Amino acid sequence: MELFFNSLIHAAQLAVNPTLMLFVFAGVMWGCVAGALPGINSVVAIGVMVPFTFTMDPVTAVAFLVAINVGSAFGNSIPAILVGVPGSASAVMTAIDGYALHRRGESGLALGVTYFASVTGQFLATLLFLMLVIPLAGLTYIFIAPELFALYLLGATALVMLSGANIVKGLAAAALGLTIAMIGRDSLSAVTRFTFGFSELRGGIQIIPVVLGFLAVSEIFRSMRQNYKWEALAADFSPKFPPLSALRRVTPAIFMGTAIGSFIGAVPGLAGSAAAIMSYQQSKLWSKHPEEYGKGSIEGIAANESAQNADQAGELIPTFGLGIPGSGSMVVLLGALLMHGFVPGPLLIKESPQLLYASVTGLLGATLILALTGWWIARSLLKVVTFDRSFVLVGALFLSMIGVYSLNRSVFDVYTMLLCGFVGYFMLRYGYPPAGASIAAILGTGLETNLRAGLMLKQGDVIAFVIRPWTALVLSFAIGLLIYAIYSTVKLARKEKLAQRLALERHLAPRAG
Repeated sequence: MELFFNSLIHAAQLAVNPTLMLFVFAGVMWGCVAGALPGINSVVAIGVMVPFTFTMDPVTAVAFLVAINVGSAFGNSIPAILVGVPGSASAVMTAIDGYALHRRGESGLALGVTYFASVTGQFLATLLFLMLVIPLAGLTYIFIAPELFALYLLGATALVMLSGANIVKGLAAAALGLTIAMIGRDSLSAVTRFTFGFSELRGGIQIIPVVLGFLAVSEIFRSMRQNYKWEALAADFSPKFPPLSALRRVTPAIFMGTAIGSFIGAVPGLAGSAAAIMSYQQSKLWSKHPEEYGKGSIEGIAANESAQNADQAGELIPTFGLGIPGSGSMVVLLGALLMHGFVPGPLLIKESPQLLYASVTGLLGATLILALTGWWIARSLLKVVTFDRSFVLVGALFLSMIGVYSLNRSVFDVYTMLLCGFVGYFMLRYGYPPAGASIAAILGTGLETNLRAGLMLKQGDVIAFVIRPWTALVLSFAIGLLIYAIYSTVKLARKEKLAQRLALERHLAPRAG
């Protein structure tokens, strides 16, 4: 508990800095606007701003990026309510109930519940984040190269959960990311490898262009091929804030959504959409008014919104505590942290406590800003959601290119980003997870370095390497996760084949008769 309160005190001291809070405010505003624009999800919102953070001090940069994530989670529900089109997959259930309320002229009720659930869920999840990430500091003194290798391997194995129904494609994406990580100078011998005669590759491929390409630019390319057909906004839009009786009614759903969102967010590979849908389903199961769900339920909106906002804080637990990014946006954030010199993982509290304080400042500061301005933002974004998508997407791509170029004044980095974006687009199209390749590219160097350093420490004795208690425990968990993923994939494939066969039999039965 001492570390918990110390972290809150240090975060409060950082919050007194007007420059830092100005950037937190800017991060929330940009996140809300970006979240309100379909195609500009949290990955893109953070990605286009990462290159510009290298002119900031690291603490300000971390708080700024975390605030963007918070703002994006709130903003993506605005178009879901006002035009029935969610800004991201996690706001799908809000689109169903929120838009139903909007068409009945109860837009203020839907927006007000969204605002209340988002702020409350984010605040409670931030406290849960502190409670869960701080105990990981106890691993500081027992984690050396073998244990760190096991953690990196766990992170690489966890990305099989990003592979969907095809684990082979997930592993192929991971292999691509690991291959990218091996390009350049060997971390131990300093010998260059896989440069193919290109001098720009001698120092390795910069991680930021790779991550932005795979995650942000690929999404921009895919969004450019999508058509958004907006229905006319209701003429009787009402900004009236909901009564206290409505807020009291949704409070149980908010607590449930916060708990589920925090837990799901802490599991690497599980998306915010999973947290939102699971929370929505559980809320309907325990609700006294299940018949309202899908037709304009404020409890459904509250459960969905609190879950997806809590998921943002939950994702920081494995990202900061173990160095294992929990989602695409966390991959981008982790890449930025590494570029700033931070080392997320069990050594966080000892070596980089300012990272923890900055993240808490970003989370709590963004929550406070949302509490003060969220209702005004929700009403103001009524105009923003009608912006021309083509203009927004081209602008996002242009900002990404300018930002990446500004890192090292390197056109080669821009080419790298665009190439990875092009490859990532086709990965998305054919079912290969770009997030898996991005995570592997980030973890690859640490995976190799700690494996070789650990083997050198044990004089090449593999048995002595793997039987260290914590190493054996984490490796066993990673192997178990991989086996479970393979089992689930095979089981799902069998079910799909059975369903297809039954459908074919039903189709042929009338003809046989």
